[in-house]
Amino acid sequence: MIDFFKEEDYEPGLSTEDKIVFGSLAAGGILMIIGMLLYTSVSIQLGGLTIIMGLLAAVLPFGIISFMKNRAITEMERQFPAFLKDLAESKRGGMTMLDSFESARETDYGRMNSEIEKVHSQLSWGIPFPEVIARFSTRMKDSAVIQQSLSIILQSYKSGGEITKTIESVGDSATMLKEVIQSKNSMLKQQLVIMYVIYFLFIGITVGVYFLMQQLLGLGSPEPGTLENVGEFLGDGDDEGIANFCGPDVPYASPLCSIAQVFGFVPSNVTDFTSSYAEQYAYGQMAYYKSILFTMLMVQGMCSAAVAGQISEGSPSAGIKHAIIMLPAAFIVFMLIVRPMGI
Repeated sequence: MIDFFKEEDYEPGLSTEDKIVFGSLAAGGILMIIGMLLYTSVSIQLGGLTIIMGLLAAVLPFGIISFMKNRAITEMERQFPAFLKDLAESKRGGMTMLDSFESARETDYGRMNSEIEKVHSQLSWGIPFPEVIARFSTRMKDSAVIQQSLSIILQSYKSGGEITKTIESVGDSATMLKEVIQSKNSMLKQQLVIMYVIYFLFIGITVGVYFLMQQLLGLGSPEPGTLENVGEFLGDGDDEGIANFCGPDVPYASPLCSIAQVFGFVPSNVTDFTSSYAEQYAYGQMAYYKSILFTMLMVQGMCSAAVAGQISEGSPSAGIKHAIIMLPAAFIVFMLIVRPMGI
């Protein structure tokens, strides 16, 4: 298990977390370089897929680690009030602070156990209690609840106040805060459900939009689309048909056309969107519209997942678990329904 709460001043060198992140960035960079070489010299599809794998290798480990760290902090904040109450009871029974933490070691507080062990070890080594709590607070810098609670306990100890009553009061406040957070989370779950419903509706609308466009524009067919037929019937049609966005006249659409070739949105034998065969079946237009709808789905999924993570756990990186649901769902639906249309 990764230790996310490291004392940088006393534990020099890169943490396991940093090693994984930097290693994934290096591996992702190498894969992207290889993908660029394959893209330009071997195969657009193979090179594009390798570049995508490189991006995933570079970004996904960081997202997973951030999600795991947020979960660890949430679990520690959940167990922290119970730990403080038990600590106050031990102090009220006449135990020293070292004995109180010794007693706390025998209780299961989940992710708090490792931090309690560190505090106990430092106290047993003779390190003064204020310094031990200050170190504990530093390790908990990513948790405002725990850090502020420890700061209050530390100030009370330094000022000579009744430390037992302070610990008990802080534990009660943390319990009340936990109840408020639980109430908030129960209400926010309704918002998460709404976000999922909206996103899946967006997927359905995207499929319907492309199906309509295929019929109107005649994508993937040598026959003219409905719009062109209507134009000819009214006497407003022209011989040029719809614009070929994957032609040389529209350079900004080139990335979208490449995406179409990477994911097979057009037949594999279509390498030149300006050829007579591609023009006859409007494969250039098909590549552009499929790719732009696919990109919209992926961007919308990532943004929705980030917002869901912010709402549920207070961090966009926590949205990785929502992205694991949303993005594959959109990808599978698009590849099974939209991708084969007109091919």
